[in-house]
Amino acid sequence: MNGNCASLSASSGMAELVNPSTDLNSKNATKGRKRTSAAADLPETNHHGKHTKSDVPQEPEVIVIDDDDDDDNEDDEQHRQESKPRLTTPDLEFDFDRSQLRDPRPTPGRIARPRREEGELSEEFKQRFYIPEPEQPPGRLNAAKKEELYKQKSLVDPTDTFHHLHVCHHKGRAGSPACDTAGFQLDWEKVNDWMKPRAYSKKTIMNRTNRSLERGAREKREIYGIFFVDGEGLVSDESDVMAHLKDHVSKDLGIPWHQIGTVQLVEWEKRGFPKQKADEWWRKPNEVEKQRMARMQSGCVLRKDL
Repeated sequence: MNGNCASLSASSGMAELVNPSTDLNSKNATKGRKRTSAAADLPETNHHGKHTKSDVPQEPEVIVIDDDDDDDNEDDEQHRQESKPRLTTPDLEFDFDRSQLRDPRPTPGRIARPRREEGELSEEFKQRFYIPEPEQPPGRLNAAKKEELYKQKSLVDPTDTFHHLHVCHHKGRAGSPACDTAGFQLDWEKVNDWMKPRAYSKKTIMNRTNRSLERGAREKREIYGIFFVDGEGLVSDESDVMAHLKDHVSKDLGIPWHQIGTVQLVEWEKRGFPKQKADEWWRKPNEVEKQRMARMQSGCVLRKDL
């Protein structure tokens, strides 16, 4: 019955193409055609009734994903990065607008231009340059290996906070001068001592802090007594006042800012520089002066005395 339905369907299809009135032998029109039957949909068998080889279930096709595409993408990205100029120290150098400074005289002891730090760089600026990455050693990293890897990264990345210290230490005692972000030469012996690991107890930290505060208060009284007419400075903004006071004396004497203390103020007084009236001399620093003074103070204890 299924075969008849299939034949009828086939004949009906021909009827749309052939006019029965002009074809008297329509019954013979189907001769020689392959009979369409539901049997055609059954699995193919041989004369023994067994399935042929083509009907045996086949193993699913295994799709192999080529990881080379990912490697190629990584290589392309690395090539794009390396095609950029490598970021170097001169790329970070700049000059303060001296017209914005209360005292535009040159800064004594500075041997290089100041440099911008990581937090001051825009993303647009960073995208213009390439910073190489040191090869990470295989296996799990212990504390010593992590520290060494960080040193290697710091050496090749001028934006790293401690880049200048690692560069100075890497050059060695007899190496060429290395400067901090303010442009002052670093003292290798001081940097080497700073690099040594130390264990501090809470008591040690408290004692050191107290001694530092006492020394600072004593120095302030002595310096104020020499620099100001009435021997007293300003009650507010004490840290800013002292920083700019030292900058004033530094430029008068031609001595680096980080070397100014009570001894230098005594020399300043002996050389006859005029004392200042606190309320006339002092004014709050503008943004350029704040940025400059922040660099003057940062890491000053590691600078070389000239």
